[in-house]
Amino acid sequence: RKKGLQGEEDMSFNRHNDVGPDPNFSNTIATINGKRAKPNRYPKCKEVYELYMDCALVSEAAFGKFIGRCNQKKKDLDECNMVERDALRKVNLAAARKHKAYVDQRIAEEEAAELAAATFLATPPPKKKGWFW
Repeated sequence: RKKGLQGEEDMSFNRHNDVGPDPNFSNTIATINGKRAKPNRYPKCKEVYELYMDCALVSEAAFGKFIGRCNQKKKDLDECNMVERDALRKVNLAAARKHKAYVDQRIAEEEAAELAAATFLATPPPKKKGWFW
């Protein structure tokens, strides 16, 4: 197996198991200009992400990134990701509140049923009035 500069294993080889190469293996690590690039989480920010990665890993990879030539593109990417993360957070919060209301309703129904069963069992039977009792 090949080793990278930092001692990481190179994932470009085929994975082998006991019976030979795995036909389902695919190299999922994206590379730009031979350098590993983690994919962006938010698809709406793909254009901004590609601009930043082009600057950071291709055009200004050696020295320009070090002196800050890609800083504005990084700020734009962070801002875009923040907007998308806030939108996703609002959607998740609404779903969580709806689910919490449903769970609270079910708990209240179960507690009411348990209380009704407990009061039914705790009450003594009514006394019969008649000549025999």
